[in-house]
Amino acid sequence: MYNSNEDALKETARAATDGNVCSGMDENAFETLLKTSVDEFPPDDIVKEVSPWRNAMRRVLIGLALCSVKLNVWCLQYILPTCGMVLSFLGFRTLRQENKWFRYCFVISIIRMVCTLQFLILNSTIILNTFFSSRSSIVITAVRLSLLFAELFCFWRGIQEVQQKAEFPPKANSALALIIWYIILSVLALFSYNQAIIVIIAMIVSFFFILRNIYKLSLELDEAGYSIRTAPSRVAEWCIVSLLLFLLLTGCTLGYLFGNSYPMNFQEVNQTEQSEVAAVKSRLLELGFPEYVLNDLAPEDIAACDGALLVVYHSTDHPVNDGRTIITTESELDGKKVISHSTVYDRKELRITGVAVQMSEERDRWILFQHFLWTVNPGFYGTESIQLIPTYQRFPSSWASDGEIGGRILYDQGGKTFFSPYYSLGNHAYVSNEIFSKGQTRMDVFATFSMPNQGENHRGYVTYAIKGARDGCIVDSWLNYTHQRTWLQYPVMTAMEKRMTNPWNYAGAFFTVQDALQFFPSKEGVELLYGPGNVS
Repeated sequence: MYNSNEDALKETARAATDGNVCSGMDENAFETLLKTSVDEFPPDDIVKEVSPWRNAMRRVLIGLALCSVKLNVWCLQYILPTCGMVLSFLGFRTLRQENKWFRYCFVISIIRMVCTLQFLILNSTIILNTFFSSRSSIVITAVRLSLLFAELFCFWRGIQEVQQKAEFPPKANSALALIIWYIILSVLALFSYNQAIIVIIAMIVSFFFILRNIYKLSLELDEAGYSIRTAPSRVAEWCIVSLLLFLLLTGCTLGYLFGNSYPMNFQEVNQTEQSEVAAVKSRLLELGFPEYVLNDLAPEDIAACDGALLVVYHSTDHPVNDGRTIITTESELDGKKVISHSTVYDRKELRITGVAVQMSEERDRWILFQHFLWTVNPGFYGTESIQLIPTYQRFPSSWASDGEIGGRILYDQGGKTFFSPYYSLGNHAYVSNEIFSKGQTRMDVFATFSMPNQGENHRGYVTYAIKGARDGCIVDSWLNYTHQRTWLQYPVMTAMEKRMTNPWNYAGAFFTVQDALQFFPSKEGVELLYGPGNVS
């Protein structure tokens, strides 16, 4: 496109390498020689497009904008800030040789990008929410904010130094305004002040104008003929982006494979462990205690039932699948057709059995067992949880707790039975999102665990004791079993976290089955309120 004069170029090279010639050549002669070396210069628009200063500033500002966007759909709250981090890094990579402040920005952008990469990978595991306390989260947030403000401060000082070199007044007020804008945003986030629409709109508009003014400043410097010293690039940008993407995908894949479940401690069950409580076990079987539940109890839980007077139980099979839809068309007398849709479940995989053992007649004392059994292996992809709402919590004026909550989980493989305690079992406080108690702090019992994919008859139970505060009170104990049906979720949540934050039975990767043990004890006998069961 551009014709060059070979003889003039050779003459220029000789002049540049010959000290005597260079010393004898004035500036006008040199400019004339350059003009004769090319017949045509590139158009202004092309020159502007390849301006390193303009491209670098554009990347930095777009990166800042993307890092400030939070759209909680399609994982854009993670994708957009990550793209912003990469763009800022590439922009400061170009500017790093210009002055020390941009070099500091480059180093900080590397640290922020590494931290973001680690955060994204940890989000594919349960590590963040399981092993890090709320205090640790505060520290992590404080470090990330400190890095952000350090980068903004260095960015402001770097622009000031560029202005001085270009003989502009070193103000950079718009870059300083950007720091103030982030301070105000942090304060608003600290006090959760996000309800006023006018405040949100004002923050968005002001952010847009701040970035616009910074970009206009960069254009003024560019049009004034300011040029930067670009650092030599030994590695192409597409190689850097490809490497980051490879590390992210590899890390997340490993996270899904190895960081999605609790570390359980399964051991083989000693077949003779219940021999010492054989008499108690025989008595419970006589009273009608379901044998498949009784065989799973730990010896200490069986021994606690010594002296049992009465056994009440009920059992229900629950589906943990979407079923199939049946469309039925019926005709009425007036000729109109009525189309009805119903869901049929050909398979019900989860059997939940509630058992209550009466231990005394005066001031009723009961030991409750709530047992679950997977009749079909549904596939276990991460974490499971049981939310127990005990009777003494539902009716605190009628019942009181009478001991610790216990239980364990089991499964069979190769003719052997293995058991493990729950990963965690106890009270957990959380803010309820249920319609009638939204925003209230609740305290419920949660049992958390992970099941192995191998084996069969995956099962477990929780148990606790209650004593009556007054006669004639209903026993009403609820169990909500939350099962993870797929690994496909991001960020990864545990079954307990999902149950705490989402009251719906079917929510994303999780499915919750609800069951209750409900009966009314009185001097005349025991009335089982619902479901197939037995009173003996």
